[in-house]
Amino acid sequence: MHAERGTAPARLLRVLPPGESIELAAADARSAILDAYRLDSPEHLRLTMVSTLDGRAAGSDGTSESLTSRVDRTVLGAIRELSDAVLVGAETLRREPRLLPRSRALAVLSASGRLGPVGERPVEEHPVGERPPARPAAAGSASPPPPLLVVTSREGARRVAVERPEAEAIVLPTDSAGHLALPEVVAALRERGLRRIAAEGGPRLADGLLRAGLVDELCLTLMPLLGGASLPLLGAVPQKGSAVGDAHPAALSRLRLVSLLADEEGALYGRWSTR
Repeated sequence: MHAERGTAPARLLRVLPPGESIELAAADARSAILDAYRLDSPEHLRLTMVSTLDGRAAGSDGTSESLTSRVDRTVLGAIRELSDAVLVGAETLRREPRLLPRSRALAVLSASGRLGPVGERPVEEHPVGERPPARPAAAGSASPPPPLLVVTSREGARRVAVERPEAEAIVLPTDSAGHLALPEVVAALRERGLRRIAAEGGPRLADGLLRAGLVDELCLTLMPLLGGASLPLLGAVPQKGSAVGDAHPAALSRLRLVSLLADEEGALYGRWSTR
């Protein structure tokens, strides 16, 4: 996901497995991208991330919006369309309130129940001028907004009821440190029929899902950029003067490349299986 610059790419190249290019202006372009990301399992958790070449998950403004492109948003929209719910951490929602799904349930992980403002307009997910509706839907809209779910503690649920009355609170126990167990979070969503989940971070959530062995597939957009905000792809955001943190467990070495697309500006769109 990268900053808009130059002429938009005209095609996506199928690097692996090799095949015909996807012409982005063609009428069947979105269908072809959906086919490239289609799932064959009824229960699946995808972790979708974006990174610069030096492993940063945000651009100069501290958000992934300054890394994103029209092509990347199209890919993100396809991944969301093939999912039942989008899962994010509350910190990510506060940092990037406009990165909301237009047609899928949004599940926010927040033990405290503090969400911050939910943005007025989602970032565009489609390649040709379609603007998704605001959340909540405007008066007279043909369809209601997708559900907003908050996975939280009992105390957090009381805050959600006051600050976000339109949201459904999913109450789970916390550990001694006040954290929610990610396996229980995923199980609670699937109990509600949300079996295919697209987790979009931030870094702490992404790291936790990988460490817990809950990720079936990693969808990583690698942008041809260097530099940006000090936001690591995985793990806690480093404090000033501190190290990034410990190495990730060996599970990351077991990823298998399923497919790879590339656009004409050098961005790579990969799917890696953890299974």
